[in-house]
Amino acid sequence: MRKISLKLPKVPKTKISRKRKTLGVKGVEMSISPSETNSVSGSYFVYGYLYSLLYSNFLYTSEESALEKEFTKNLSLKDSSDPKDEKQNTASETKSKAFVDMEFTSNPVTNNEVAEGDLRMFAERLGINKFTENKEDWKKFYVFSGSDFAWPDTMKVGECRKVFDYIIRPEWEPIGEELARNTIEYRRLLGSGDLDERQGSHILLINGKLVEYGKEISSEEDEELGKKFPGCLYVPVVERFVELHRSLARDDQRRKEWQSHICIRNILNARDEVRMANMEQGFRMVIDTGATMTVIPYFVRQQLYNPKDGWKRGSIYPAGYGNGAKVTQVSRDWLVCLGDGTNWSNWVRTSELYSWQSDPPNFNCGLIGYDVLNDIPHYKPYRQTYVFLKNDIFNQIPQVLGSE
Repeated sequence: MRKISLKLPKVPKTKISRKRKTLGVKGVEMSISPSETNSVSGSYFVYGYLYSLLYSNFLYTSEESALEKEFTKNLSLKDSSDPKDEKQNTASETKSKAFVDMEFTSNPVTNNEVAEGDLRMFAERLGINKFTENKEDWKKFYVFSGSDFAWPDTMKVGECRKVFDYIIRPEWEPIGEELARNTIEYRRLLGSGDLDERQGSHILLINGKLVEYGKEISSEEDEELGKKFPGCLYVPVVERFVELHRSLARDDQRRKEWQSHICIRNILNARDEVRMANMEQGFRMVIDTGATMTVIPYFVRQQLYNPKDGWKRGSIYPAGYGNGAKVTQVSRDWLVCLGDGTNWSNWVRTSELYSWQSDPPNFNCGLIGYDVLNDIPHYKPYRQTYVFLKNDIFNQIPQVLGSE
């Protein structure tokens, strides 16, 4: 019960008229006079008033406590109410408090009116004016984040752009805001040094808050987690990087001998298929035998039935080529084939397929790595483009098979 400190005033004798009893939230006004003409002593009135005030405050405190408990219950992911486990209760209380007092809190603007000068200052301070000059997009991010928002110090431009896209691009609805909150909080936690690897190798982020630690899970389990908590992130405590090697093949724009067409297909839906020419929308698809994985431009992924389906929610930084941008890996196997636009190889199944973020800074190459190339029969004539063969044609070449 809440402690109450009262300084009681001196109340003179007075006549109290009969009134309807009224119970307030924090105070009570009521008549204790049996008739309109009876006099009541000052002390009797004071005691009656004090009693009613204490009683009403008890009701208010009890009601408030019940609401707080219900709120905590609704937010908790696990039931930690077992009285036998004091440590579990303490952890639950800490978790519940963490939900209410988030380190990162987007303060949405309830009044959508903002002066044009203030909006431009906001855009320039965050650097989103370098992403676009569209003031409506600035305003969307302003409404999401609030006027006082600042990027975490360790957040690179490419990651800032990805968060910005979560808010303004329609393909990220309805989970874009949740992805943005969790991405910002993950970067803040990585830079703070507060993460404890002893508690688990991964963390679950929901609503911009660390909910719990855990171990590494499978792609299927991660997809189920995404269905249960749309937009959540289940990410490693120690940030991982993917290695992308740089090859002189990317500098070959005249003969185009290292370039190839590519086609990707959703393994769960044969109609969900997208092709890209060797040069398209300012990007080139380059065969890079030093790359361990295949990376496609974002606009290819964007043409799929659902650019979120079959792709992980989190993204990572590449080391080497592409440093500063982020790439996103598929969450399950996809099918890939290569060709010249007319003749195509067999399909290759791979989980080492990534996509660039949209509009990566200063990068204009998609990569075809040896994860795909090693599984496709091919040969490369001198100073000419690769020739990809289907397996049945490859099997007809006796000199390759070593037969006469």
